Amino acid sequence: MNTKDSLRERIYSKRKNLSEKERLDAEDSLLSRWESVKDSYKANKIALYWSVNGEIPTNSLISYFLKDGSECFLPVISDDKEDKLLEFSLYEEENSLKRNRFGIPEPCKSKFVDLTDIDIIFLPCVCFDSRGNRIGMGSGFYDRTLSKLPDKRNNQLIILAYDFQEVESCLPEMHDVRANACLTPTNFFKFKD
Repeated sequence: MNTKDSLRERIYSKRKNLSEKERLDAEDSLLSRWESVKDSYKANKIALYWSVNGEIPTNSLISYFLKDGSECFLPVISDDKEDKLLEFSLYEEENSLKRNRFGIPEPCKSKFVDLTDIDIIFLPCVCFDSRGNRIGMGSGFYDRTLSKLPDKRNNQLIILAYDFQEVESCLPEMHDVRANACLTPTNFFKFKD
């Protein structure tokens, strides 16, 4: 029987064991897939994340949005271990990044944006299902943060994933926040409300 922990362990292990070539090929395909659907989305302010631990690479997407004139924001976590909310800080290529307590790069200079002003929030995942649910690393930062959005229709939540990360069910719980869509190297899934 699948549990969130067993799904996380199985898919995370597969993701972690991808070759560099497989990651780079997936990144190229992901960008091409985005270009095929981008006209459906307002993209003035974009929240992305810096890929770690085998996550599908986001560097090309970040560069693409910056060249296109979008403002890009990366998540920043508090040094306070009790604070499980993310803030999104402006990322500019000339600014350096520092590693947070989980080893994830985040902007050194913090110019934060109000969550409600972000047009698209791209979400990392360990796996996702056909209803827009996702399983992350288990700390709940994204779900806690996104639950604060007053009206989720104003922000598009799009999961980024490899194709193999799709599972039958992510075993959603009441506190889990569903995404609007998922972008993979070969597909773009729009989820029904």
